[in-house]
Amino acid sequence: MNGWYRYGLTGLCCTALLLSSAVPADEPVSTERYRVQPGDTLWDITERYRGEAKEWPIVRKANRVEEPRHIQPGDVLDLPPLPDLSAEVRHREGSAWLIREGGERLPLRTDMELLPGDAVETSSQAFVSLRLPHGEDVVLPSSTRVILKRQDRRSTRLYLEQGELEARVPAQRDHREVLSIDTPTGIVGVRGTHFRVTQAETETRISTLEGEVALSQDASTTSVPAGRGALASSTSDLRLTRLLPAPLLQGRDKAFDQPLKIDLATVPEAEAYRVQLARDPNFQTIFRDKRDDSSSITFDSVPQGFYYARGSAFDALGIEGRYDRRLILHRPIEASLEAIDDGYVFHWTDIPRLEYRLQLSEDSSFSDPFMNRSFSGSQGVTLRNLPTDDFHWRLQVSSANGELASPTIVASGRQGAARQP
Repeated sequence: MNGWYRYGLTGLCCTALLLSSAVPADEPVSTERYRVQPGDTLWDITERYRGEAKEWPIVRKANRVEEPRHIQPGDVLDLPPLPDLSAEVRHREGSAWLIREGGERLPLRTDMELLPGDAVETSSQAFVSLRLPHGEDVVLPSSTRVILKRQDRRSTRLYLEQGELEARVPAQRDHREVLSIDTPTGIVGVRGTHFRVTQAETETRISTLEGEVALSQDASTTSVPAGRGALASSTSDLRLTRLLPAPLLQGRDKAFDQPLKIDLATVPEAEAYRVQLARDPNFQTIFRDKRDDSSSITFDSVPQGFYYARGSAFDALGIEGRYDRRLILHRPIEASLEAIDDGYVFHWTDIPRLEYRLQLSEDSSFSDPFMNRSFSGSQGVTLRNLPTDDFHWRLQVSSANGELASPTIVASGRQGAARQP
């Protein structure tokens, strides 16, 4: 049995000394009463039940203790209830909603606070990051619904009704501080770890990237350590597996094509691949997410900028494996063709230190182009008196400073014989 489970049992022994009746975990806790034991101090009692010893004046005031050093075994102290702690919305991309416990539905905004009973819903291609009171960072991708069930100084409970969440949980000083993720299939308990949980209908999937996750079903608890995954179902036995290795991101760190194309190295046994784009290395600010059967994934309309990309693979059980990450500079080059009365105007995005080569050919193979001309330091060219009005065209870019190892086609098209201005 792991150490933090042993600690949890010890905590249960201590609560036997409380004089108030027990209440369900999801209901507010009323003021409790505690009988002082030999060796107790006001500071110890405060830290044990409020999480921080520095809050001892609250307990002192509630009990009108004149001399805190002289409490005696057998004394009965009132323990004031803890205030509800709130989760904070750190990032939101796309459409998401906050549903208050009473049913009020509000557009989710950055810096909003969530209270116990509140729910968060994300729409398609929406992403939300939450900061929980004990320092846990939770990311909710698209089509996810999570309910904040309870928070206090020792633990946080979330209910993953549908969708997915990814969490980074710092190692806690107090062994009783545990994050629990409830799902329709079981309960996921974690400390000091990085993991993913996905809930779909009657199945829960877990990927443990760092640390350890404890999956509780019925009366049994199964450990899912780093590098392992689990599939829990209400209709079949628990299945454990080793996470697939990370598919390496191919290509260079600078991308000039639009749409942005991310190529992943193939992984044996992979059934599907996933690429996410974020503005930070810990992927708390995800803004694009795509899954595909192919290891080559494209994203439309990605603006120019620096982004972190990470790729992962899914096995036959649908469990997501480890990921590879890379910082990419996306500088899309866009090109267009405009027909004028006596010729054509080609426009393109000019980026310093890149060379542009415009090719025109009567066939799509470009085996014998009737024009093959280089340009630099310009945003386009006007061409007149072409031998034909029915041609294929493409724009290549290359560089002498290593940004591109070989010419890359960034735009192409076909101009038909029927010209349109």
